[in-house]
Amino acid sequence: MEKIQRRDKTRKRRVVDQKNRRAQQRDFQKNLERGIGELVRESFEQTLQDEVTELLGRAKGQRRDLTDQQEVAASCNRCQGSVRSRFYRAGYYPRSLLTSDLWLEIKAPRLSCVCGGMVDFEFRNLEPYGRIWFELEERARELAGVCVSLRDSVRVLAWRNDQPLSIATLNSRVNQTADLALAFHQGQFERVPPVVLLDGVWLKVLLPTEEEYLDKCGRRRKRNKLRKLPLLVAYGVDPVSQERFVIDWERGESEDQASWQSLLERLLERGLCAQRGLRLFVHDGSAGLAKAFEMVYFGKEVLHQRCIFHKLRNVQRDVEGSPEMARKERRARRQEVLREATEVYRGKDESEIKRRLEGFRSKWAEREPKAVATLERDFEETLAYLRAQERARQEGQAAFSTENAEWQAQSLRTTSPLERVQRQFRQKMRQVVIAHSERGVEAIIELVIRHRGLASPGPSSELWSRQLEEALLNV
Repeated sequence: MEKIQRRDKTRKRRVVDQKNRRAQQRDFQKNLERGIGELVRESFEQTLQDEVTELLGRAKGQRRDLTDQQEVAASCNRCQGSVRSRFYRAGYYPRSLLTSDLWLEIKAPRLSCVCGGMVDFEFRNLEPYGRIWFELEERARELAGVCVSLRDSVRVLAWRNDQPLSIATLNSRVNQTADLALAFHQGQFERVPPVVLLDGVWLKVLLPTEEEYLDKCGRRRKRNKLRKLPLLVAYGVDPVSQERFVIDWERGESEDQASWQSLLERLLERGLCAQRGLRLFVHDGSAGLAKAFEMVYFGKEVLHQRCIFHKLRNVQRDVEGSPEMARKERRARRQEVLREATEVYRGKDESEIKRRLEGFRSKWAEREPKAVATLERDFEETLAYLRAQERARQEGQAAFSTENAEWQAQSLRTTSPLERVQRQFRQKMRQVVIAHSERGVEAIIELVIRHRGLASPGPSSELWSRQLEEALLNV
């Protein structure tokens, strides 16, 4: 069979090189933006004119009706009158407006009164003393939520309008998110999860002290001091559907009894109790939390599960090895003990788990007594999840979910799901480095919760940034 040679591809001639094309494109883009800016300016000024027409009840150039005694939402700053027949148009005054794409110089209508005073009234589409359009503020909060620094946000927001905002201006807009913190702590729970994970993550905050100093300009200032404070988080879990959501949080002074007790008391006041379906707390067994539980009672049906992950990590920590071991051998010993301690909890029921514990003890009691003692300490508290599963079978899972399904052990034994949430708080704190105020801490927490969808049990089709802005409007 004769082989036919492939025909060479035909291509169009390239008369304009890429550099000239890009220059032409940039010129066209500038003309386009200039035309769009002019169109937006005219539309905005016309909107303000329409608002004035609606306020006065007459079009521009139309004479005043002296018999019209209707009062409007405006007043003269001299005679304090609000009858619209006394008001008339008196030219314009300049205003600037900054959006994500444009910086506009607009003419805002001015009103005067027949007494000679100026009329004070508020435009619906123009914020008093505000030159920043609302969508620019929303964009700033969105960038902060996805862990873009304020310094980088300045450059991002100035990409189209060529008008960089100050870091302080952006910071004030981002910190408005802190207004949601109070609302997050209030109100009865609409949905009480049967399992609640408790854990804390540490944040760095600059807090003012009583000490004062003079700055370079001779002003007296409060000296700030760096402190590490815990964020205590309560995380609800549905062990059937695996839905998870933050139900409350507390910024404590330390992981002591007082801080944990404050969070637990608020949870109880908001409806978290056995009567409404709570069945299990999962935590790492810290001393402060244990004392707080002695002071706050959630019901006799509520069990307490010691986190198995923390237990195994403590076992690994207490593996000592022998003095003649090299570093590599000691590491291998630590991994071997951890692997066999993990196998203890792979039993199907309590009796099998205890048999495995006995085998672990007989093998390692002489060589690693400290690690064995750590595993056996409060061992019964690490098996509370088995009793919670059995109780759920008896109750038919009616406490929280109508689905006839087994409670999953991975949702009952450890605080690992909450640890993944804590990782997101740490990511934001690494970007911020240090929060400079308590209000800044609250804003950081709310941004992470909103951005990661941690405030509601189910996914939402609406953008998280849109939900954030709607929540701020309702505060």
